[in-house]
Amino acid sequence: MDATRFTVLTALALAAGTTAAQSLTVVNQPWPGESTHAQMLAEAFGGSFSSMGQVTGVNAKAGQSNLVDIGYTNGSYTFTRVADMGGSAGNVSLKNLMGGGDDDMWRDGSYRATSLGGYSSLSHEFGYIGANGEYHTIVAEGVSALENSIHPNEDFTWAIRTSNGREYNSNEMLNGSGADHMVTYAMYDDSNTLIGAVLFFEDWAGGNSDYDYNDYAVMLTLAPTPQAALLGLLGLGGVAAGRRRRTIA
Repeated sequence: MDATRFTVLTALALAAGTTAAQSLTVVNQPWPGESTHAQMLAEAFGGSFSSMGQVTGVNAKAGQSNLVDIGYTNGSYTFTRVADMGGSAGNVSLKNLMGGGDDDMWRDGSYRATSLGGYSSLSHEFGYIGANGEYHTIVAEGVSALENSIHPNEDFTWAIRTSNGREYNSNEMLNGSGADHMVTYAMYDDSNTLIGAVLFFEDWAGGNSDYDYNDYAVMLTLAPTPQAALLGLLGLGGVAAGRRRRTIA
């Protein structure tokens, strides 16, 4: 990435973060032996990712730091945080991720979801919930490289179900805890073209949760990607192998 482009991207991300500083959910440091978001992105996409700056955010974990990274870049790919709450431009899609909305509700369309794995003692089922409250499974088991396409014809929310029988929604108002359980990054290539998004989930709630949002990750793209090219792009293997977290009773 040339210096001019990096400066422009950083300025745009900082501007978005400044106007919506309190609308980003804080991602806390993970447990020892687990990866941060920057490290998980490096495990999936290669290179070394650095922060594009920080703003003050909303922390679901009392007593933790309130600073949050607004994005990461490795020079080839840039991941910029999407607002978690308080968006004013309606529901988002992969075509308008940075258009002023938040990641609570998503618009109808076609999506390809690819599991990137994560760090958890639980297994995960990834899906979405439509307007009638019905849950639709997309990826039945939360392991790396599993993928599927969906074509919802209504606005919806993303959701995960865990092996301990819990469900967490992208809209914090629908979670029993009232806490945010999903953070989103818009994904750009080296020509600054929006090519997808990555969703990071937290799979535990309340005082026992660390709210580090590295338990399960999913990449979203607009169009199906040939399997061989996708595996080459992701360099898969590092993320899903990292399920090392001790079980929380």
